[in-house]
Amino acid sequence: MPRRRNRSGTDESRRNFLKVSGAGAVALSLAGCSGNNDDPEGTGTSGDDGTTEGVNTVNVDPENITPGGTLRYGLPEAPDSPSIILASSVYSAVGLSPVYNYGVSQDPVTFEVKPSVFTDWELQNGDSEKPDIYFNARSDGLEWNDGESFKTEDILFSYQFMLDNEPGEFSVWNDYEKIEEASNDWDFHIKLSRQVGVWDSKVLGYVPMLPKHKWEDVDYQNYNPMDENEEGPVGTGPGKLVQYNPDTSMQVKFRRDYIENTYALNDLDWIKEHQSLLHGGPFLDGVNFKVYGGIAPMTQAFMNGDIDTHYGTLDVSSIPKAQNQDGLGLVKGFDSGFAYYGFNLRRQPLDDVAFRQAMAFMWDEQFWVKSLKGDFVIKGDYAQSPGYKGVRPETVFGGELLTAPETEAFNFRGVEGQGKKPDVEGVRKFLTDGQVISKSGTYAGQEFPGTFSGVEASQSEAKYNYTFESVQSQALKDADVEVDKEIRIDGQTVPEMMDGDAITIFIDPPSEQPDEAEAIQQWAGNLHRIGIPVRTEPIAFNTMSGKVYNEEDFDVYPMGWGGTSAYGISLHSFFHSENAGDDTEQFAYNSTGYGVGDSGADDLLSDAYSETDPEERAKKFARAMEKIYLDMPYMLRDYEKYRWPMNTAKFGGFVENIVDPAYANWSTEYGNMFLNDNLKE
Repeated sequence: MPRRRNRSGTDESRRNFLKVSGAGAVALSLAGCSGNNDDPEGTGTSGDDGTTEGVNTVNVDPENITPGGTLRYGLPEAPDSPSIILASSVYSAVGLSPVYNYGVSQDPVTFEVKPSVFTDWELQNGDSEKPDIYFNARSDGLEWNDGESFKTEDILFSYQFMLDNEPGEFSVWNDYEKIEEASNDWDFHIKLSRQVGVWDSKVLGYVPMLPKHKWEDVDYQNYNPMDENEEGPVGTGPGKLVQYNPDTSMQVKFRRDYIENTYALNDLDWIKEHQSLLHGGPFLDGVNFKVYGGIAPMTQAFMNGDIDTHYGTLDVSSIPKAQNQDGLGLVKGFDSGFAYYGFNLRRQPLDDVAFRQAMAFMWDEQFWVKSLKGDFVIKGDYAQSPGYKGVRPETVFGGELLTAPETEAFNFRGVEGQGKKPDVEGVRKFLTDGQVISKSGTYAGQEFPGTFSGVEASQSEAKYNYTFESVQSQALKDADVEVDKEIRIDGQTVPEMMDGDAITIFIDPPSEQPDEAEAIQQWAGNLHRIGIPVRTEPIAFNTMSGKVYNEEDFDVYPMGWGGTSAYGISLHSFFHSENAGDDTEQFAYNSTGYGVGDSGADDLLSDAYSETDPEERAKKFARAMEKIYLDMPYMLRDYEKYRWPMNTAKFGGFVENIVDPAYANWSTEYGNMFLNDNLKE
């Protein structure tokens, strides 16, 4: 399971994500539960029409559900903040999700934008440089959890707050320059600052509703809602975050009277009419989150019955046991993001496409996917989950999802017939010849047909002159593998170019991520064989997160994103230079600095981002995606085949075969779950 940041450019960006269901009192053990018939097959793809496949239909009458019960939810890491404006990890987001509402929601099956706080909307002057959005908002049914009434001025305040403060965790303030009450038949008017193709899902859906009476005149960077409010953060959502002890636990309580008597958002027509959604929830009393400080103890807690579910997919080694244990189920789902290794393009020689590509050749994806992960992950390529395949190049240009040769450019370069032995001489020759995988050709012994779209890498040849000479660096002298030569970059060793040290690869503490540690150590060994000195450095998740996204103080790091965009706009957040950091304390999604130097896809990303036609936008994002793939600011590690653990003996109402049920569609699940014993026949 990758350590994941909160999403950027997501379709639900830190918000109330949705509801969903079970399949009736008799069949509850089957609804969303793969049970003992589970297998590792399936690529986490979505339907040809852009929807998810196999989502179960609801045959439950909400009137037959007696509310009650508490779900026990395990977390592998501590949440980082109880403030919606500062929280940057998924571990905070799952606790904050029930507290807040956003302007619009997204259908978890079709990905369509649906009403929430806002009831209807329209784009006007769409061809102008700065289009206009007009929208209406509901006037009743919402109340802040401190008892204050929700007012029109709260909507205006929430949007103005983003403009005034420009918080790093939210990029939406880049997209509009003004909000005001409309002077026509609409309630509100937003003046965009640029063309935004997915204006409805992003501009209307990325701003949490903030209470003016609580947030006005506060210093948001030092505001702690747990200290300032008796029952935690104040929002209009169905839940209250009443307990926040980041090292040990969080607790959410659902507002039962509010849900049953006034909460309008659980009774929307589109939810009532949906085959996979139950209206009227949440039906639980609350969710207790427990922090375990690692995947292994969290997994063991689930297997022992100490918790009912946990974040992410079940650890691969425990899946067979869970399949054969009565009362435990695995809810199948698709990855909403991906795991990757990020390179710091601000540092030599990592600023060279050729060097990064050569490093990628030495990552043995078969060792990772098959040996360590038991085929429960999918080998990574593009920075777009196959769960949201609508804008992936294979979908747009008619290739075979995940297996087309255009997606195989950076496969492990091994010696034919000798298993995991790396092709040292082949990769060295790739570097000394100054090659870059950009167009069709043969690279380090493997053919590449070129990209689907015809786009090429930012470089056509290596940036530096590479040679291999005698071994000097201590990291190579101390290596556990045989090293006969060391790389020189324009005559310098790596430590000479990098202030005296080898390339540092951050790793999560091996006790917490043993599979990752083993894979990275093998990768490091293969790089040593080539003659590239690297070293690994264990580092705690939250410390790594700060160094990477705030300080940009790293060489290579492992991380993951969850809840990325079905429309491709996450690419803009992760890779456009406007979202890169500049050595300040400000959070920056583009940690690698891609686009700041002499490689980047800014023009392609900007063009795609502004495109309102879905078909054209998909083509443009697919083209940008391929360029980013070749330039490799990220080396994509994998997409998970989700097997979300669930106490199916106790709970029903969860949904399988939607994207990321434990996080991106977490509110889909908590909004529909109920105690099996509380469902009337």
